Amino acid sequence: MELMEAIKTRRSIRVFSDKKLEKDVLEKIIEAGNYAPSHCNMQGWKFIFIDNQDIKNKIFENGGSHVIKNASYGILVVYNKALVDNTAYQDWIQSGAAAMQNMLLVLHSLGLGGCWICHLPRKKILNKMLNIQKPYSPVAYLAFGYPKATPIEVKRKKEIKEVYAINKFVWPGEKTPLKIYLKRIARKIYYIMPLFIKKMIFPIVDKFVKKFRN
Repeated sequence: MELMEAIKTRRSIRVFSDKKLEKDVLEKIIEAGNYAPSHCNMQGWKFIFIDNQDIKNKIFENGGSHVIKNASYGILVVYNKALVDNTAYQDWIQSGAAAMQNMLLVLHSLGLGGCWICHLPRKKILNKMLNIQKPYSPVAYLAFGYPKATPIEVKRKKEIKEVYAINKFVWPGEKTPLKIYLKRIARKIYYIMPLFIKKMIFPIVDKFVKKFRN
């Protein structure tokens, strides 16, 4: 599969089959992440592979996406924040994100599918759960496996000519929608709730979670 084809045909996959990973596939995925660009070539990432269902369930119960619980496998990307001096532009997040994109493209080229997830428990809880030590911090979670069905095409929302400009920003200012402010508040409240309350209200919360076709 050519690179541009992989970029254009990759889709976020959230429903997976029971097919197991083939030999050496995991190392190919991690290798792709390890070859991503990073700030000042620090390569400060680590990759935690997760295939234990109890751990996936626990991540979900503490506020993580339901996709994590239902996916065959997962990889949590963490990064060493002590290596970063440019805090204004959050270089550690950018570096971890580059690794994530590399892994998603390689997954797709190998016939697997994945979903980039930042809907995770509070970092304090996640760090304790997976024994993540400072100065490492979670960046994002990759839920992956073999797709249960052929992905449906998802078209871009805008044409190329609508999303680029030359030498300066040319688009009018945009206000943050009220619903985004409300969702931010609701998310913060949900994060700090005790686990037993989260379990009680989950059926209600699930009704407001965006549903996807793939």
